Amino acid sequence: MKKINKEIRKLKDIIDKYQDFILFTHINPDGDAVGSILGFYYFLSEIGKKPYIFLNSPIPSFYKFLVNEDLNIISNLDRPYDVGIVFDCSDIYRIKEDVNIKEKTKVLINIDHHTSNSNFGDINIINEKASSVTEIIYDILTKLKFNISINVAKCLLTGLITDTGSFRFSNTTPKSLKVASNLVKIGVDISSISKEIYERRKLSALKLLGISLIRMNVDKDIAWSFINMEDMQKYNATLEDTEGIIDTLRMLKDVRVVAFFYPINEKILKVSLRSKDNHIDVSKFAQYFGGGGHKEAAGFQVKDNNSFDAYNFVINKLKEFIKENERISFSK
Repeated sequence: MKKINKEIRKLKDIIDKYQDFILFTHINPDGDAVGSILGFYYFLSEIGKKPYIFLNSPIPSFYKFLVNEDLNIISNLDRPYDVGIVFDCSDIYRIKEDVNIKEKTKVLINIDHHTSNSNFGDINIINEKASSVTEIIYDILTKLKFNISINVAKCLLTGLITDTGSFRFSNTTPKSLKVASNLVKIGVDISSISKEIYERRKLSALKLLGISLIRMNVDKDIAWSFINMEDMQKYNATLEDTEGIIDTLRMLKDVRVVAFFYPINEKILKVSLRSKDNHIDVSKFAQYFGGGGHKEAAGFQVKDNNSFDAYNFVINKLKEFIKENERISFSK
């Protein structure tokens, strides 16, 4: 914690010194990523700074309720910026592989909560115990005695809600509940946020969910399902329509791990993982394939393959991983 506080003080000096900020998060941003980048954008705007947002993929429609002004959003780094701040990325390449943001910024700030974070920033504020990056941002703003407006609070609470599964997942802590309570005290309507997130989905998203449930397979300790490019095209679906499907699949009882396969494009297959067993760390399995995440929620990509061969290969490797994990646990 002392190291984090030291890094936060460095961040304060940077905020005081510079005016020009460019904010980044990972491709296909989830609620924590969107809440982090928008919350910090509004904060910087409110204190008179000039923030910009770099996005490689659009903000999902069910998070658009957080957008309440014309944002300075760019998709190309065509000029240098004073400060770059990266949110919710374990490594710099989760932003965009062909963009070297270090060359475009004088100072790079890395704010994250993944155990696999590579500390790629000049300043690294990494708290693996935090439920979400938005929880870390709350800590930063309160420790530096900055005012948290309702606009900022709404964004931070959105990240907390989504990354904790509405405070159902094991990353929900007394601290995260206290932060949520304090954000509600500021004036944020938690019921309204939940409705926007969970009750404003498109028909295409529900169609994909239905297909995923019909195709669900159970193989001993593993439940898994998939959608393919044909499904996406049939229902005119987009990547945002896949969000949340795996969290419905994990509702099945008597399984320990859940896997969900879906296409990023015609050449890249995404594999999302959820662990329901405290002894199985799916982030370690994801790292085997070059991915990462958290103990109970992780993912990775498989290039140039979206066939049953890929599904079977991953599931068989996952079986081996669970078996090896049991052997190690038993030997202890």
